Amino acid sequence: MTGASSSRRSASPRLRAGFFDRPTQRVARALLGALLSARARGGARTVRVVETEAYLRGDPASHAFAGPTVRNRSMFGPPGTLYVYRIHQVVCANVVTRPGEAVLLRAGAPSRGAPRDASGPGRLCRYLGITIDDDGRDLARDRRLLLRAAPSPPGAVVTGPRVGVRRAAERALRFAIDGDPAVSRPRPARAPSAASPTRSRAVAARPRTRTRRRRASGGGRRGARIVGR
Repeated sequence: MTGASSSRRSASPRLRAGFFDRPTQRVARALLGALLSARARGGARTVRVVETEAYLRGDPASHAFAGPTVRNRSMFGPPGTLYVYRIHQVVCANVVTRPGEAVLLRAGAPSRGAPRDASGPGRLCRYLGITIDDDGRDLARDRRLLLRAAPSPPGAVVTGPRVGVRRAAERALRFAIDGDPAVSRPRPARAPSAASPTRSRAVAARPRTRTRRRRASGGGRRGARIVGR
């Protein structure tokens, strides 16, 4: 990391509760490019968030769908609460937005190491040292975990269906920075370009618009009349 980029990262302000207290899909997109740091005995590690998924109220894929339980009680905490759960011997981290709604942190690009070290929700937590004991932490205030604003716009964002869920997987609630190598697989498909060859041929095939000049009804000025489409 260069001295300039390091300076920009350290200058990024901490994300406060008001940032998270917004519609979950907006927060999921706004988190792209944010910096998540975790302090441990060996020092601090940081990732740039490159992929997220939104889980909404009434969402059958959400852990909060059936209401509060001992396992998911953090999902009903205040905005900015960290909800950590265990699955298949790994843990995954989510940031609460509104009660019963959260954003899954799917992948991050490490400030040190290989791009794939934090690619995927389990790898992200393992790289940062996040454990089930971190469940319920307040990311807006916590001393060990720090979530800061993106130091610069993330660039193009692609969306796609969620992965790893059996219900409502088809909903386009997965957000990722287009082309970033740390995005987990399968990567969301890039949207087709608006200037695709097919579109270009279709536009070229349209009849050209002809413009005829005619004298205006008064004042001697000339006006334009559009003929044809």
